[in-house]
Amino acid sequence: MLRSLLNHPIVKQARAAGEAQFGKAVAQLLSGDRTSALRAMLAAAGEARQRLDRGLRAALDAAQVPSTQDVEDLKRRLAEMEELIDRLAARLARKESGEDDGGAGADREVPPTQDGG
Repeated sequence: MLRSLLNHPIVKQARAAGEAQFGKAVAQLLSGDRTSALRAMLAAAGEARQRLDRGLRAALDAAQVPSTQDVEDLKRRLAEMEELIDRLAARLARKESGEDDGGAGADREVPPTQDGG
């Protein structure tokens, strides 16, 4: 999968752009004025990284690979659902054992999840 990802046209384009920027910066560095060349090289490296990041994200999206943020959001939603299930199970256990006071109390209404479900 990694090989096919690296061969994706968007990733190839990002790599080529980064290599071109890096080549320009190295040429400036070798030309003589080291301070401005170093600044140019750092700027080119930053631009190359941004292009590579965008290209990789696009390739990962095309391959339907979730981002770290997507995974964190899913973990949070699963934790919320687990908490909801635990509250419902406790409520059901109280009701079955006759300890339920008719539904009065803070846990009577189950709040909806963020996605409205």
